[in-house]
Amino acid sequence: MIALRRSVIPVVVVLVLLVALFYAAFPTRTFMDQSSAIDDARAELDALHEEYYALRSRLDELSNPEEIERLARSEYNLVYPGEEAYALLPSPPEPVELPDLWPLNALVSSLSR
Repeated sequence: MIALRRSVIPVVVVLVLLVALFYAAFPTRTFMDQSSAIDDARAELDALHEEYYALRSRLDELSNPEEIERLARSEYNLVYPGEEAYALLPSPPEPVELPDLWPLNALVSSLSR
């Protein structure tokens, strides 16, 4: 009987410790996951606040008629009636210089005909 108690008591103690550890570790893991989710949500909220303030600033800029005129002229090439708009074309690309080496010399001679 004493031998049975000596073998059962450590097993019961270990089981009780495992159950206590499970109940202690499980909420801790949940708390850590929730804490991480809260940190992610706060970071996203901060990013949304920054974007909101940037858009609000842009809205204030676009409420100014001078800014609207500047954008219309520079980005959309719009003019008032009676004005003329001119566009400058970019310069043509430089011609390609090919070296006079085989097999490129045949290509150069065929292009220059």
